[in-house]
Amino acid sequence: MKLITGSGFNKLAGVVDQFVGSDVGLNKALGDCELSIGLATEAGFGVPAYAADSAIFMGDEVFKGQKIITAAQEAMLKSHPEKVQIHPKFDEKRQKWDMQFSMAGDEGFDPIAGQLFSPWNISYLSKVWKEPLAYSHAHDLVRTEYAGNNPFAEIFTLFLEQYAGWGVIGQTGSLQNNMTNDVNVLNGMMSAPIINMMGTYSLTLEEKKRGNWGAIGSSPLSRKQAYLNYVMDMMESIMIIYGNEETKTAGLMDINPIKNWDTGKSMKEIFNSNTSTTRGSDAFRLIAGKINDFLTRADNKFSKLKIAISPEAYNYLTSMPYSDAYDATTAMETFAKSYLAGKGPNGSTPTIEWVAEPLLKANSLFNPNPFDYMIISAPEIGGGPNNESQPTNFWAVALKKYVFPVIPGMYNDQYKTLRRVAGMMAPIPAATEIYAGFGVQS
Repeated sequence: MKLITGSGFNKLAGVVDQFVGSDVGLNKALGDCELSIGLATEAGFGVPAYAADSAIFMGDEVFKGQKIITAAQEAMLKSHPEKVQIHPKFDEKRQKWDMQFSMAGDEGFDPIAGQLFSPWNISYLSKVWKEPLAYSHAHDLVRTEYAGNNPFAEIFTLFLEQYAGWGVIGQTGSLQNNMTNDVNVLNGMMSAPIINMMGTYSLTLEEKKRGNWGAIGSSPLSRKQAYLNYVMDMMESIMIIYGNEETKTAGLMDINPIKNWDTGKSMKEIFNSNTSTTRGSDAFRLIAGKINDFLTRADNKFSKLKIAISPEAYNYLTSMPYSDAYDATTAMETFAKSYLAGKGPNGSTPTIEWVAEPLLKANSLFNPNPFDYMIISAPEIGGGPNNESQPTNFWAVALKKYVFPVIPGMYNDQYKTLRRVAGMMAPIPAATEIYAGFGVQS
C-alpha cells in the first residue's frame, strides 16, 4: 500500500505503514491501494472538485477478445469439461485478450497447466482463510458526533453554553428596590481543522468481468473496500487515543496530564505476589480508590464509565481470586457486583464497563514505552437546566465514508474513499483520566 502524507503526519503514517507491512495478508490485499492523509486546507489534500459530481462510468470494453474453440472442443466441453483446458491468449495486432480452448491431442496441450484455468479440476475449500487482524475498542470510549450541515467543510466547530450571573435572595418586597441582577448565559465555541483521509483502489477489467474471485470469496470491490475501511478505522483509533502531535490534533491522551499509577503495585505485581492471599481484594481496593476520586471530582454526575486497559492487565483482573482461602470470585466479577459508590442525581449507581484495548499495551508498535496505560472515560453527562444527556468528550467527524470514481476511460477503474475527521473535542475535561503503569510498569 502506498502512503502519501501531508505536513505533520509522518509519525502516524509510519505507524500505519508498520502494522500493514507486518501483516502478510493485509499487505497483499492492499497491494494496489493508495492512502493519503493531510489537512483539508493543504494543497493536494483537499476534496477533489469532481468528487461531488461522482459521474458513474464503466471500464473500456476494447480489450475483450473472442472465444477460440473448435467444434470438437465444444463437444468435449459439454460432455467432459474436466478434459478441456482454457487459457488467455493476447493478440498483439488486435490488442485483445482471447480465450484459447484445447484438449488432449491438440498442439501445446498441457494437462498440468490446464488445472490453473479449469476450476472443475480443483477442489476449493468453501471459504477464504483470512489472517487475523489487529483491533481496537477506541470508538467505544467516546461518542462520535457528525457535522451534518456541511460534510465538505474545512473547520469543525462546537458551540458552548455556560451559566453566569447572580441569583438574589431577600431583595424583593421593598418599594425602594430598583436594583436588577440578571442571570446570563455565556456562549463560546471550540474549533478544530478537518483532516482528509483518502484511500484509492482499482478494479481491473478481468476483476469486473468475473465479478468475484472464482469459486471463493466476494466481489473485488467489496473486499478491497472492506480492507481499506479497516485501515482507516485503525488510523482513527490511533488518533482517538494518541492524537497527532504534529498537527495539534487532540486525542484522549491530550485532554489532561497523564498520571502515574502511584499505588505502588501494578496488576502484574499483585498477580505474581507470593505473599498475599487476597490478590483480588488488593486490586479491588486500589482500583476503587481511583474510581472514587474520579467520580467525587464530578460530584457523582457520571452515570456510565468505560475503563480501557491493556489485554495483559485485563487478563490479570479476570483471573485473580478475591481471596485464595475464602472466595474464588475474580476481582473483575467482584467489582461488577460489589461497587456501589458514585450514586448520582437520579439515585442510580453508575454502570462500569471494562474493555481490553491493544493500543494501550506496553512495548508495542503503538505504545513503545515499558509501561501500559489505563483510560477511565465517562462518555456522557447531563447538562443544562433540563439535565439533557450529551457527550462529554467526543470524536468529531464531518464525513464518515464517501466513495466516488476517479478518472473515466482507463483500463483500471479507480475509486477513492474519503473520510473527514477533526479529532477529539473535550468540552468536559473531567470526564477523562489516564494512568500510566496500571497493568505493567517495566
